[in-house]
Amino acid sequence: HCFVNVLDTTNMVRRSSSIPSSPSPVVQFAALLLLCTISSSLGFTPPSPQLLRPISSNLSTKSTKLYNIYDDWSTDLLSTASSDYTYEDLILPFCDEEAVEECLEELMDSDYGKTMFGRHDMAANVGITGTLELISLEGPEATLSLIGKFWHRRETVLGKAAMYLNARMPEITSITVASAEDLNDFEEVTDEFTGEVLYVEDKRSPDFNGDRETMEYQGLDPDARGPFPPSVFGSGVKIIPT
Repeated sequence: HCFVNVLDTTNMVRRSSSIPSSPSPVVQFAALLLLCTISSSLGFTPPSPQLLRPISSNLSTKSTKLYNIYDDWSTDLLSTASSDYTYEDLILPFCDEEAVEECLEELMDSDYGKTMFGRHDMAANVGITGTLELISLEGPEATLSLIGKFWHRRETVLGKAAMYLNARMPEITSITVASAEDLNDFEEVTDEFTGEVLYVEDKRSPDFNGDRETMEYQGLDPDARGPFPPSVFGSGVKIIPT
């Protein structure tokens, strides 16, 4: 399957009437008319209406925060004393390409993202190069591209992005990739003339310490733990291949 229908797989927090809404279109239009009147008298050109969009403080972060909102959401800490965020902060008041891209950045820059994406030294040092990019946003459907090598299964990467995008923007109910091959962890390389399969390429990053193979052999899901044992983060015992 090359898409994730979030409404069928998750039970996300929905909008509530207590969530502050952005100014109504009438208020925004009145403000724009006032801006045009003032600017005409002062002799400068106002910005094009297409460039005006609601601005949310939800995406702003403090440099002193240990975790961003993704980490608090994924560990169910929102609206607790342990988080600077609430569930009201989670739902964005708008849904556009810029908002999707910023949410993908939150996912990739999170503490969890350090184990999944190659932009971080810890992941890059073991051969992880993967990243996420937005291809398009059409109505409730976002199309993403998975680029590079991931230690996790590619469908897991897409699933994490899908759940988070739907949590922040419930209007997005389907997250897809451009082609089904984008989710394949292995790719058959064929002879261009005969079509014969020459070899199978592993699109995953290296199993640098053997833990992935060990967990698979034990019937465990490697993605549930990730590439790094808990000891990397201060506790736990490393799985040693036998």
